[in-house]
Amino acid sequence: MLMPFAAQAQPTPRDRDDPALAPDFEGQVAYFGNYTGKTSVTADLRRREQTPCPYPDQRCYQQVVGGGVKVVLSFDGEHITGFYYSVGGFEGPNGLREGTLIGRRTPVGCELYEADGTMWQATTCGSKGFQGQIVSVRGIPKQSEVTFSTVGMFVRDTGWITRLGEEEARRDRRINWLTQKLDGVGGAEGRFRAAIELDSYSRHFRGIDMGRVSEPVQSGKRKKNREWYLDSSYGRPDGSTGNIRGVIYNERLRCLQWDDEPCGPIHPPADFPKPRLDDDGGWLSRSPAPIVPSDTRPVPRPRGNGDRY
Repeated sequence: MLMPFAAQAQPTPRDRDDPALAPDFEGQVAYFGNYTGKTSVTADLRRREQTPCPYPDQRCYQQVVGGGVKVVLSFDGEHITGFYYSVGGFEGPNGLREGTLIGRRTPVGCELYEADGTMWQATTCGSKGFQGQIVSVRGIPKQSEVTFSTVGMFVRDTGWITRLGEEEARRDRRINWLTQKLDGVGGAEGRFRAAIELDSYSRHFRGIDMGRVSEPVQSGKRKKNREWYLDSSYGRPDGSTGNIRGVIYNERLRCLQWDDEPCGPIHPPADFPKPRLDDDGGWLSRSPAPIVPSDTRPVPRPRGNGDRY
């Protein structure tokens, strides 16, 4: 009985196998790679008295920095938020530690900013990599001239979840409208078609495609306090045809019969399936460490009476 309904497949993420990030991509990407470069800080006042800084701008203590870095970016169309962690290696006293990023995608990559104004200017900003340079805004104590190069380790597309939520809301509004039509004013034919669509949501969460259902044909005489019938056919995707009959009494639907099933009442709609996210392996977590695969696997427990599987 699921065959005639509007959509047969379970909801699946859109374009999950597409390596490119669409302009309206909604989701997260985890990157892992390295950074290297130089940083310098304004000389501390006490140190200036002990060891004068030779530069007019008092910018001393230049450090060569480098190491691993993990970056997780959340995309919502052109808008981006995220965070980074330095991971192992040599980071130097003034190397990357951890921080948050916010910015947007550009025609040539993306531009992200830290709270102090430091800019991450990326020429590659997609599912396969995040690469570019870190440039500090003039005037802040710490100045950076650092390049970074990372590769995409995990992509989670969550846009399909948003679309599913919108579809569920549309379905709920449609079910409410059909329920009101079934109990409201109007002719028996309109109630019959509303009943078909409403009951179809109990058979498949997306309901029947009403374009496959023919207009009702009357059987029996339309008399008060006497049953008569409305019949429609519906086309299945395999080319076969099914039949639906409504038993009418005083312009109200008494029951609905699908094919050879008993004539019955309108059933409650099936639950709309809840999306399940695939396991990110910890890549999207706020953890400074690279992911270490585990060889441990869950041990199945013995099944007992009443177990569901």
